[in-house]
Amino acid sequence: MFRLFMDKPTYSPDGKFMWTGSEWIPAPPTSEPEQPAPSEQALNMQDSVIGRDVVHSTVINNDPTAVTTAVITALQQLGMVGQEPAAPQAPPTPEVELPATFSVGDHVEYHSPTNERWLNRCTVVGVNDDGTYRIEVPKSSKVETKHAVVIGSSPGTIRPAALPYKVGNRVLVNWKNYGNYYPGTIATGHDNNTFFIQFDDGDVEDNVEWGRIEALQEDSVEVQDYMESVLGAEQELIEAFQVFDENGTGTIPARKYFEILTEIGDDPISVDDVLEEFASLGIGLDSEIDYRELAKYMASSEDDAEPVHHKPEVVIRDAEINDGDLYGYAYAHPKLGEGPVRTSQIMGVQFDARATARVETRNTVYVVGPTGWKVKPADHPFNALYAVGEQIKVEWQGSWWDANIIEINGANHLIHYAGFDSSWDEWITSERMQKIV
Repeated sequence: MFRLFMDKPTYSPDGKFMWTGSEWIPAPPTSEPEQPAPSEQALNMQDSVIGRDVVHSTVINNDPTAVTTAVITALQQLGMVGQEPAAPQAPPTPEVELPATFSVGDHVEYHSPTNERWLNRCTVVGVNDDGTYRIEVPKSSKVETKHAVVIGSSPGTIRPAALPYKVGNRVLVNWKNYGNYYPGTIATGHDNNTFFIQFDDGDVEDNVEWGRIEALQEDSVEVQDYMESVLGAEQELIEAFQVFDENGTGTIPARKYFEILTEIGDDPISVDDVLEEFASLGIGLDSEIDYRELAKYMASSEDDAEPVHHKPEVVIRDAEINDGDLYGYAYAHPKLGEGPVRTSQIMGVQFDARATARVETRNTVYVVGPTGWKVKPADHPFNALYAVGEQIKVEWQGSWWDANIIEINGANHLIHYAGFDSSWDEWITSERMQKIV
């Protein structure tokens, strides 16, 4: 201990405590501690910020929620958790059944590529000649028009609007938009289409936007497994923190968490680094941290999966494929704006059940409505002589038998003979097929 006092001591940002190398003790009362220069360990508390808000009052008032927010920021800057919230890992939810078409006046949800979530309260206001739709998307200060969108489940598409949420509904909520969905109940609905949520773990959150909520299907085994996993990860962290919560208050002193960061684990952080971060964010060592909220954030930051990068989707009309490139007129290209386009080499073309095409190039996916082609490709569904599910006549050894088409792959058709088991199914070409008149 004597050697510690002889060397230059390490004081807490507020000057009240001194680090012995193993614990924090009150600073000697006989003299004022020498305050380290801002460049070394402490920054001026009056200049500290959390998300651009001055937090000097955080230390004075010891608001555990504000202190916890500051600690989360410190963990991000120390590299212990991601700088950004994890990409939302959507919970298991029933697949939305997509209709063949929409009509003017239908209420829909629009998957905003910018916000990376579904926006509700959108309305179909027009149907374009190429089978795409014109919709109105209400924003906070205006109504924005999307001039050409298609039905689907990917960014930039529309789907049927979900039923309105009501007070008492059981839901899964992307907590604070940090990336993990937690189960809870809608306690209150507000006029601005946001909600007050009471989570099953006792937490609450107000003004939750519609797009962060999914209906909770409690009879689904997949949903039950998901809830068990996410709540288990949170509870494991909470129980680890509870060891240091001697009085059962739900909080731990920042001083104790400092010790956890700098002494416990395989790769502890240096005392100086943690001190600097705590000082820069106004975290006093005598303040309290809400470890339940901290555990919830850390649980939502543990997913190491690589983020999924979506290519931008651009709707075009008057489309034509020529020498492996796509030509057409873009409604709104993110770089080129509206006007004629010629793409780079096509990597693949896929048609959905509504005959909407997605033409993938190196950097972009171009979407062509069912009737948006100037010249339809040879494999366009509208060119097909036969369709899946169609009942036909099939020639077999000189006789014609009733059958139906169960799959199509190019010029080949997988057919099932009526009245026979699947062992008789076979792939045939149109030479042995006749339509039923």
